[in-house]
Amino acid sequence: MSRTRLILLLALAVGFAAWSALAQTPPPATPPASSSLTPEKMMAKEKAVEEHHEKRLACKKQAKEAGLGYFDRKKFVSDCMAAK
Repeated sequence: MSRTRLILLLALAVGFAAWSALAQTPPPATPPASSSLTPEKMMAKEKAVEEHHEKRLACKKQAKEAGLGYFDRKKFVSDCMAAK
């Protein structure tokens, strides 16, 4: 065999070995642990998240009505959330 054929076969063999090593499937992910929160705590958390969302929307609306620019609006919303 000529030297170029030998190098070509070696490159193909190394490439195939690397590809087959990388193509292996990862181990299955572990299922998430069940929540330790009671239903009452879950409801309270959902309610708090919803109230936070509503408060942020109100602050954003005020900032938009004030006609503030992007960075001023971000600062206003941050201050508004901290104040309420």
